[in-house]
Amino acid sequence: MFKLGIVGSDNSHAIAFGCLANLEEGFQGLRVPDVRVTHIYGTDPERTREVAEKCRIPHVVRELREMIGEVDGIACVWRHGSKHLRDTLPFLEAGIPAFVDKPLASSVADARALIEAAQKAGVGFTSFSTLRFARPTVEYIQSLKETAGELTSGVSTGPADQNSEYDGIFFYGIHAVELMNAVFGYGCESVTATAHNSIVAACKFKTGPLVVVNLLANAAYVFHLVAFGTKGWKEYPVDSSTCYYEGMQVFLEALRTGKWPFSSEELLEPVKVLAAIEKSLTERREVPLTEV
Repeated sequence: MFKLGIVGSDNSHAIAFGCLANLEEGFQGLRVPDVRVTHIYGTDPERTREVAEKCRIPHVVRELREMIGEVDGIACVWRHGSKHLRDTLPFLEAGIPAFVDKPLASSVADARALIEAAQKAGVGFTSFSTLRFARPTVEYIQSLKETAGELTSGVSTGPADQNSEYDGIFFYGIHAVELMNAVFGYGCESVTATAHNSIVAACKFKTGPLVVVNLLANAAYVFHLVAFGTKGWKEYPVDSSTCYYEGMQVFLEALRTGKWPFSSEELLEPVKVLAAIEKSLTERREVPLTEV
């Protein structure tokens, strides 16, 4: 039985992962076996107790370091990506593997520091938006390989708010960027962004595609993908119904085996894209990812 600690109780993801592991009924009818969330840490005592009671987590700790030696791995799920380096680092330094929920960080410098710390520790480590692992998303990507030919362009749409208290566009914008990477791969070279309530960012890939990341600030909550290729095209209203279940199994495999599902550059690229979007909006120009 793998003992998992949750760092950060403010996010709904803490409840999803806690219920998937600890409740017989699981979460949305799904359950992940052979794992138990045994400890949780949060800065809001009332919210932390609420999550612990709902998910039947036996140990609420007042200090992060109380988990060290008690858990086999951690999931850092703070809404603020700016808290991820501070609260994950003690575990990596203690040789404890970690999953950092989206975004990996809210700055490129913090993301690099986390990756380097995990590499130095030699432990399992990863970060991602669970949307990319939802079964319907995986099936959509596979169908594109079979019917669309070589992908040349597309649009990845999702919510984001420049004024979000949770580090601006990094909080939700990471979903649309990672969905773009899941469909079109990696190797974004530059970003050109413009804002008019919502944000539109043109992402140029060195392999050829030009993909629009469409970050909605004043529209209904939706995630949506459309990809165009040399032989066809296909849209996909993103189905998130199994994302926590599928995603939790992916990160637990990484924590258990030490094998990273993404390379250091793949972990870093979505953060760099978001940083380039911010820089492009500020400076009103195309921003190469080498500048962020």
